[in-house]
Amino acid sequence: MILTAYLCDSLDALGIAACEFDLEHRTTAWNRTFTEFFPEHAAHVHVGEPYAENLRRFYRGRLGADEVCEIERYVAEGIARHQNQTQPYEFTHRHRRLRVSSLEAPGGSRLRLWQQIVLEGATTRQPAPVFDALEYIPDGATILSADDRILATNAEFRRLYDIPHDRVIVGLTLDEIIAEAWRFGPSTGALRATIRNGLRYDGAPFEVELPGNRWRRVIVRHADDGLGYFTHADITANKRQQQEILEAQEALRRANAELSRLATTDALTGLANRRRFADALALEAARQQSLGLILVDVDHFKAINDRFGHPAGDACLNSIAAAIAAVVPAAKALVARIGGEEFGVVLSNTGLKEARSFAAGIRQAVASLPWSALQTGLDKITISVGVCAGAGPLDPAEMQLAADRALYVAKRAGRDRVEVVTLNSLSVCRRDTAQQG
Repeated sequence: MILTAYLCDSLDALGIAACEFDLEHRTTAWNRTFTEFFPEHAAHVHVGEPYAENLRRFYRGRLGADEVCEIERYVAEGIARHQNQTQPYEFTHRHRRLRVSSLEAPGGSRLRLWQQIVLEGATTRQPAPVFDALEYIPDGATILSADDRILATNAEFRRLYDIPHDRVIVGLTLDEIIAEAWRFGPSTGALRATIRNGLRYDGAPFEVELPGNRWRRVIVRHADDGLGYFTHADITANKRQQQEILEAQEALRRANAELSRLATTDALTGLANRRRFADALALEAARQQSLGLILVDVDHFKAINDRFGHPAGDACLNSIAAAIAAVVPAAKALVARIGGEEFGVVLSNTGLKEARSFAAGIRQAVASLPWSALQTGLDKITISVGVCAGAGPLDPAEMQLAADRALYVAKRAGRDRVEVVTLNSLSVCRRDTAQQG
């Protein structure tokens, strides 16, 4: 924090308001002058308050009934100004003209400073030469009255906003010009709100979108007599380039996500592959929880491939994969194909009794599938299942070895059965000898 008590007192002596915000845009410190300039915060601002809440109070005291509905838009724009401000800008609040600066500290926090501007008496002006000078400005330029109505423009402004040379626009507001540009487009309420809010902050650029993905950046400065001097720059090329970069970044993100998915997904069944299975087992085994592991092997699968062909074998594997996934709850289970005809199920927060129940359900679900409908002459397919469970943290390799030994016992005992082992002894402690007849 850079806004120390000494610095607060020093800034108070100079009549400068200060408020500091951390990296998360939360209030960390402020001085007395801050609550004098912004009395709406006096009884409410506190350490840790999000800048968004600060802005909501600020706007609730400023907006009329016709603009209150736009308060969240104004808050978002205010946060963006806070994050990106590099130059001071000015605005009026409670009859004070204030110049605000935003300084980024080495640690990333931001200090906002407000200084009151004393307006000198307006001098007599000769506006006509100023109006003529607008044509020498390369960007679009406008002069607005104290009530934000157009007094004069240059030709470049008309070009930027597609205004015919014979169209009378003196007396119109900028948001009316924008609304006319969008007359054949969607609702302009949000755009007009952005413009009205942008007019309040001298020197703070705001952006305006036009039909055809065209963009203008507007900056305003107000003179002591209330006249507003605006410049309008065409930033279409920059915005389109930004959009292209964002689109390219999003395409890259999607491509990376797809590569990641492919790297951890079994191409045939769409289940997790062996790599993802190993990662999930290691992650869950490291936690303090009950963890179950089921290994499934299709009985006599080579004979199925040899008799009916590999396409039929692939169809069988897909059906078995779907059956396994349908039995176990997706919220706590990861189902994977970990070998040619071998599947694994990692069950978080699952004890031995529940894991054995899921295993029995998987065996029954596979046995009940209409195999003859899938392949003529295929009467049945059975599976052998090995189960283990334990209380974490566990050794994932030891756990997989235990389940694999249970699966080996199931195979040796005649297949089409579920066998369970304890993780501690790596020996068979109980058998579910239910067997498909």
